[in-house]
Amino acid sequence: MKGMKERLAKKIKLITIVSTLKQGLAHHRNNVDRTIHHLKEEIVVESGQSRGCVTPTLPELEDVDEQAQEHDLQEEERGILLEFEENCPPGGEDSIVFYTTGLRGVRKTFEACRRVRFLLENHKVMYKERDVSMDAEFRDEMWRLLGGKVTSPRLFIRGRYIGGADEVVALNENGKLKKLLEGISLVDSPCECCDNERFLICFSCNGSSKLIADHYDDEETSNDDNKMWTRCRECNENGLVKCPLCS
Repeated sequence: MKGMKERLAKKIKLITIVSTLKQGLAHHRNNVDRTIHHLKEEIVVESGQSRGCVTPTLPELEDVDEQAQEHDLQEEERGILLEFEENCPPGGEDSIVFYTTGLRGVRKTFEACRRVRFLLENHKVMYKERDVSMDAEFRDEMWRLLGGKVTSPRLFIRGRYIGGADEVVALNENGKLKKLLEGISLVDSPCECCDNERFLICFSCNGSSKLIADHYDDEETSNDDNKMWTRCRECNENGLVKCPLCS
């Protein structure tokens, strides 16, 4: 009986100690919370913010930092772009327009076009390739933009004239070309319509660039094997039409 009383007394004492510890921890926690609250109040007062203003969390601060870095990159890119002459080809306001040629007659010109194309493909950006050897309209467009009978390649980015092969290669070597291409859409896969050939065979004349004339017109028709032919108005001089997706 005496042993049971002693064990019971020890249990009661232990319960009292545990209860006192819980109360002490709760009291300490309250003190910590009050301290944190006072520190927040002091920060608000020192920063001049209103008391209703919420102090930003670490993730919010990281988001703000990322946005600031992105803004700085955009400003840097815009600054580099402004170094070049404003001269926008049709449809080139927010894209890349590349005038080139597929003819190998002049090896120097052909190789220069290949170098510029290689750099654009290496950066994996989408661009509008306009082959002046495949469509005289592109050739005349390039001459009109640059004010003379210049040769390809010629590169335009976001409505600014960048230059020929030598200028583009130099920009790539000093790292400016990459910054100029920031924000341009990336290439996911070849064009589903033309497989990046930029042209399609005309469906109206099957690539012949002429049709049988319904009526005779001396200026637009010609006699070939006792048939009257007229120039197809749907395609260019090579019997091709521009790809509706990537040209």
